[in-house]
Amino acid sequence: MITVFGFEGCPYCVKTKRYLESRGVEYNYRDIELSAEAAAECQRISGDLTVPVTTVDGVNFVLGFDKRAIDELIASA
Repeated sequence: MITVFGFEGCPYCVKTKRYLESRGVEYNYRDIELSAEAAAECQRISGDLTVPVTTVDGVNFVLGFDKRAIDELIASA
């Protein structure tokens, strides 16, 4: 399952979610502003709180909105 970490005011988070939806990819969304647990997990994965962070396994991730990198991540899932 793909997980996207972000927050509602983030335009790149919105782009990432819309891109996944356009590809028919189901994902879990974790808001780092509403959940301290989500923020801590996001920071553990990427080493920062820059969002969006898109991951399939909590190890490999894409930082920001990068269609090619997201496609590669989806293919590895």
